[in-house]
Amino acid sequence: MFEYFETMADMGVIARGKTLEEAFKESAKALSNIMVNIDTIEKNIKKEIKISSEDLYSLLYDFLTELLIMMDSEYLIFSDFDIKIYKKEDEQKEKKEKNENEEEYILKCVAYGEKLDKKKHEPKEEVKAITYHKMEIKKENDEYVIKYIVDL
Repeated sequence: MFEYFETMADMGVIARGKTLEEAFKESAKALSNIMVNIDTIEKNIKKEIKISSEDLYSLLYDFLTELLIMMDSEYLIFSDFDIKIYKKEDEQKEKKEKNENEEEYILKCVAYGEKLDKKKHEPKEEVKAITYHKMEIKKENDEYVIKYIVDL
């Protein structure tokens, strides 16, 4: 499930999921739905995405930014996502001891969608960028909640 909240010249997104992966999936679906009518997107194209980042905030930012880049450069729009998130295991104990606070997260995703067709997909807003402003990723009760703002 996802919903929106308004800010000055931007759009805020709140995405929820029972797992972190599900919350990331809902975040991506919400992004697509800001740009087009997500219900009109067929799953004709399968695109594999792999992102690695130093923390979950960067992982979310990098993942959503990658989706925007594919939209802008390849004219692809997606409606569904199979996502796996995990921490990269340190192979060197010494390195881990020196950098205890540094972790690397990896996201592997298969995104399903198709080429953008302005007549079919009913374009809405143009998303310029994802922002870190007021970004949140937290676990509340039995679900993960992600909040982020896009620059329109």
